[in-house]
Amino acid sequence: MAVGRWGPKGKAAAGIVAVGCLGLLVWRVALWQPAPRGPRTIISSRPLVLSTPAENAAQLRASVRAANILIIVMDAARADHLGCYGYPRNTTPNVDRLAAESLLFERHYTDYPQTKTSTASLFTSRHADTHLATEMQEIAADTFAMQRGLKHAGLTTAYFYSNAWASPWGFAEGFDDIYSPNSGAAWRDPTRAPASAEVHRIGPNTEAVLAAFSGWLASRAGDRFFAYVHLTPPHFPYDAPKEMAALFTGRAPNYRRGRSPFPEAKDAGGPGPHHHPGSDLVNKYDANLRYADWAVGRIVDELRKRGLLDKTLLLVTSDHGESFGEHGYNWHPACPFEEALHIPMLIRFPGGRPAGRVSALTENTDLLPTIYDLLALPLPTQLIQGRSFLPLISSEKAAIHQYLFSHTGGLLPCYVVRDLRYALLLYEGGKLRALYDLDNDPWQMRNIIDRQSERAARMADAFRQFALTQRTTPLQFVDANARPRAVPRGKNVTLTEETKKQLRTLGYVQ
Repeated sequence: MAVGRWGPKGKAAAGIVAVGCLGLLVWRVALWQPAPRGPRTIISSRPLVLSTPAENAAQLRASVRAANILIIVMDAARADHLGCYGYPRNTTPNVDRLAAESLLFERHYTDYPQTKTSTASLFTSRHADTHLATEMQEIAADTFAMQRGLKHAGLTTAYFYSNAWASPWGFAEGFDDIYSPNSGAAWRDPTRAPASAEVHRIGPNTEAVLAAFSGWLASRAGDRFFAYVHLTPPHFPYDAPKEMAALFTGRAPNYRRGRSPFPEAKDAGGPGPHHHPGSDLVNKYDANLRYADWAVGRIVDELRKRGLLDKTLLLVTSDHGESFGEHGYNWHPACPFEEALHIPMLIRFPGGRPAGRVSALTENTDLLPTIYDLLALPLPTQLIQGRSFLPLISSEKAAIHQYLFSHTGGLLPCYVVRDLRYALLLYEGGKLRALYDLDNDPWQMRNIIDRQSERAARMADAFRQFALTQRTTPLQFVDANARPRAVPRGKNVTLTEETKKQLRTLGYVQ
């Protein structure tokens, strides 16, 4: 029977079938993957009708065809401190409730545990050794970034942040509005501010970001939008309200101190108290994570109040984690372990379905191709390095990555090669290496590289292939005689005194 001839009952039945398809497709994803490591919270889905991958993908695209896009980043939120990722403390009640209506990606990672670099990776879908926004460089002004295609598709675009290191260094072109804690356009030379953007001054705190986002929504009523909201907490300084700090006292669960397997590679790193981490510092971090969760709840309430929640594709994630001495590392930019690299990733579709857990490997560079794939926008595949989640959540594929590659900074930089079970650490110079079995040793305490030398060699070969695809070809992590390719880098970031002060508060400038 032709669709156009269906009566009201037929249309209702078709709607039930569509919802059932979306519920089932995530249930099928969960069956493919090995059981996740550590404690888990089961999010139920309600499978009703079997559907093909192509039909699932079509339904997913249809559900977001006219949707808004909102990305919320909780700065320095490590996945294992969220309730929906198994943490026993009630650090994230709002995010946990959101997770019950979302796809939760259990093995999602940052490609670089530092705000400036990982944010560039998210927006460009390129790894750090290709976009080169590391240290004090910004990406080249002509680099393709997520918002450009979304603006071309007719969405109003905005960027909100209160962490000066989360500024859109070199990729601001394509935003209609930028809400910055700096005066004028201090996030870059005002003379080079993109003509497309109105730059608005806001206060350097979470409440200012929330107020700016609320006001912007009101001013853009009726517009279809893409917005990126970067929240500073739980990042240092841990200044959560007193009522939240009072919730987390005593010895923090799972807290442990350890030593670096290679002391010569260890960075002391980090601001003030990070030089002497302890359970009390973790308590402060957990309170600040609760503060970030409160902010996420406020944003969700704002969307709901305006009737926008079920008209929005909502993504909640982080830029990197945080380390508290578990492996001798304090802070995050130099830490090559799970505590700094494993980050949360939730996607809530309009209507809160599909919902479930995905155990395949994913990373921050995958967000751009995922959003473009869902919106059926032309994807500049020659310019990006991430991969769309859609084949996973439509049941087309069990995996989109065999390996993930994360790069750290510090005195002796490191690359981490990860598959579903193992993590291989390759320090610069090609001599210091470690292999961890994350299923049997989730805290990464036992280096088994001597017992698993063949596996380590295969993973190192995978890194060589990856390195050859990057602009700098960073083969020096597997070959002591290799030198990175010299390539033109972006312009140096010029910090105003105001920005230096903000970064000093955040621990980035001494």
